[in-house]
Amino acid sequence: MLFLIALIIAAFVAFCLDKPLKKCPAAFYITAAVLTIASIVILQSDIRITSRFVRDYVLGIFSRGAMGTAFWALVMWAGAFPNGSAPIKKLMPIRGELSITAAILTFSHIITYGMQYITNLINGRTGSDFVITSIVCLVMVLIMTPLTVMSVKKIRKKMNAKTWKKIQRLAYIFYALIYVHILVLFLPKAQKGREGYFLNIIVYSAVFVGYAVMRIRKYYLANKKPEKKLVPNAISACAFALPVAFVGIFAHNTDVKPSEPSIVAEEKAGTFTFSPETTAVTGTAVTTAKDSKKSSETTAVTDKSEKTTTTEAVTTAEKKEKNEKSDSTGEEHEEEHNSEEPAQEQNEEAQPANGPEVTYKYRNGEYEAEAEGYAGKVHVKLSIENDSITSISAWADDDDPEYFNDAMNTVIPQIGAKVSADGIDACSGATYSSNGIIDAARKALEQAMN
Repeated sequence: MLFLIALIIAAFVAFCLDKPLKKCPAAFYITAAVLTIASIVILQSDIRITSRFVRDYVLGIFSRGAMGTAFWALVMWAGAFPNGSAPIKKLMPIRGELSITAAILTFSHIITYGMQYITNLINGRTGSDFVITSIVCLVMVLIMTPLTVMSVKKIRKKMNAKTWKKIQRLAYIFYALIYVHILVLFLPKAQKGREGYFLNIIVYSAVFVGYAVMRIRKYYLANKKPEKKLVPNAISACAFALPVAFVGIFAHNTDVKPSEPSIVAEEKAGTFTFSPETTAVTGTAVTTAKDSKKSSETTAVTDKSEKTTTTEAVTTAEKKEKNEKSDSTGEEHEEEHNSEEPAQEQNEEAQPANGPEVTYKYRNGEYEAEAEGYAGKVHVKLSIENDSITSISAWADDDDPEYFNDAMNTVIPQIGAKVSADGIDACSGATYSSNGIIDAARKALEQAMN
């Protein structure tokens, strides 16, 4: 969806603003640079963006490389459309300007994710996809930079035409690497049922495979010049449909039901357990000491009451023997009166042992809440006992597992130790996943509050 939106914007600029772009390209370059810098600064700062729409569609369209790739798509397709067609008449005169704009916009993606890759390298998180992606990105930057510089008119005019054209052929490798880069990143997520990634792979495949087929077809028609184009067109159609269908089948998710993402994710939730001593040492110790003291006092008072009861019972028996000749009704009344007195004294003496009850900030039990993470909902379930967190479980519907695990390992121990979601430090490189866990834990604690 993000790439489709970017394609629409790029097409609007190319087909509707082609004359201003040709006449005053510097204005477009400056605009692209300002948008690139703004997205980098905002995403690398401590500014919290709660709106997923702003994060994904306003900033994400630049930081995730969708806008830069959309402009590159127009640049490459300018050489694939049939000669003399309306699209090629529009695009070829501004192809150089489009490529410079695309390069400027691409730097938003390079810098944003380059910072994350450096952080991952420092933290030792270097899986197979990390190595492949890093190599591909490095080669792409090394190709893109000189090609962009040579697209500037003043530099291009100073170069030999044949030399310039030979160097520009490196663009074919650059376009292929863009597609490889996308597949390496998106295929695993699409196979796991991540929302939107399957559609993205189909759209990217249609654009890049379609370009390759059309470019080869154009080269064949220009050199062989066949009388009939039916066979080349049929072969081109098959050459386009088969790879796209194969990629679609390979990317299709068959393991997870999309209707129940949170249930499946909960089964893989990370759980952290805490002992009361680690979460509320002082409060627990004081409460235990007071309870022991009260228990001792209650025992002492009870013993004293039992002795008083025994003494009173003996006295009552002596009085009963001395007054044998008294009226039977009066004796029964006196016995009742005397037997009630020890019980009343016992209750009066035992009453102070109850004392004031301990007041807790949170109710005991399990509480669950959710908040917005990097790419979807984040869920947190925590257990509370006597103002201490005994366990915290967290899982995400769509966040990257590696980044989410880093966020959990950084954030959850702090929440468990503080029994609070305030003043928690987020994980560097996984800020949005961290904030999702913190916000969900805060909501859960609010539910538990007395």
